[in-house]
Amino acid sequence: MKKFINASLPTSSTAFRKVEILFDDKIRKISTDEIVTEEPVELIDLEGALVLPGAIDTHTHILGDSASQAKQIQSFTKAALSGGWTTIAEMSFHSDRPIFNLQDVQSFKDLVEANSHVDMALWGNVNIADYPYHAEAAQLLWTKGVVGIALFSPSPNPHLQEMSFDEIMDLFMDIYESDTAFSFEGYNTELSKKFSYAAQRDAIKKLLRRMQENPIHIPKVSCWETIEFINTISKRSDISFSMSIRDLMDLLDGGGNKQKRLLDLVEHQIEFMDLLKTNKIYMFGNDLDSLADAKSDGSAGNPAKLAQYSYLWMLSELWKARKIPLATCLKMISENPAKRLGLYPQKGCLEAGSDADFVIYDPEAVTPMKAFGYEKTLTGAIREVYLRGQAMGNTNSKPTGVYLSRQTNPKRRYNKTSWI
Repeated sequence: MKKFINASLPTSSTAFRKVEILFDDKIRKISTDEIVTEEPVELIDLEGALVLPGAIDTHTHILGDSASQAKQIQSFTKAALSGGWTTIAEMSFHSDRPIFNLQDVQSFKDLVEANSHVDMALWGNVNIADYPYHAEAAQLLWTKGVVGIALFSPSPNPHLQEMSFDEIMDLFMDIYESDTAFSFEGYNTELSKKFSYAAQRDAIKKLLRRMQENPIHIPKVSCWETIEFINTISKRSDISFSMSIRDLMDLLDGGGNKQKRLLDLVEHQIEFMDLLKTNKIYMFGNDLDSLADAKSDGSAGNPAKLAQYSYLWMLSELWKARKIPLATCLKMISENPAKRLGLYPQKGCLEAGSDADFVIYDPEAVTPMKAFGYEKTLTGAIREVYLRGQAMGNTNSKPTGVYLSRQTNPKRRYNKTSWI
């Protein structure tokens, strides 16, 4: 058993609470008073440093061919952990072994628990070639704990057969009475042969023609018109979206030619900042991708190095520099992602009974950042990261990550107990 003393805890206001935190692998007690126990306790004096929850990434694309998967998990999760990301969910975007059945889930679990430095959850995939049993297989994956079913159109993976929108619509109808959650990445190829924000938005509209009940998540949204559309339709459908932190960096710090891709957001930057302040940008992620270094157009996502800076960048550039409330920043990279994945309150909060995933943050220190064409000094520093109660300061430490099975179903957004 361990106990933090002289710890500062964020609240829903701008104030901090001085607390003691008793924990092992779980948080056992948080109190503003001294915590007294009969068993031996290791005291850790934080000297006023902030205790923040570990960040959670709702989707990554780090698995490639089977021969390199162990190495990819090791390198990407080590980078994520060093930056305060303690939980990630993999989508098998490039994997030569998509997650079609329970045997695939078990193989992934074994891979994670032998190689991962963070806890990992999993999105399932649909094997349309197994028609008419593909829907039954997808439903079984959901009941056994995947965080959702990942849909792609067009398919980015030769091992994932293309699904037409009609086939996707039929799948929605087949599982209509369940709570199965989905994610969707792609665009309407009938509208554009290459990705465009208009084609992405048109694809989302196609999905929503029958997607009125089941939760659906749209990763990689970086267009103001699409954000506005999703925020409007979310009043009637359980839909969420995430934005890449790399895109946010380019938008707010300037990205040269890269900013041209975000011209729509640049033109609405004041309105966008208002959404940030009011927690209407639901979540941010790293969009980590094993092919990021192999493609120059950015379509493959971001390299592992982003995860080393992204949490700290959010705190420095949103909370410190632009006065976005700290509680809002934490919702966008911890609480809301955990709820969307069905992992809350095991993950995504600092409460008794939750996993002891901590980021120890010193707001008075500074951290130099040199990456992605940016060279700047970030306000604050991550002093230590804890995963299920264990300090992860030694970069040569063995992988201790575990496979996470979904604990709850995402709540309907139109309920009064909505997770947003």
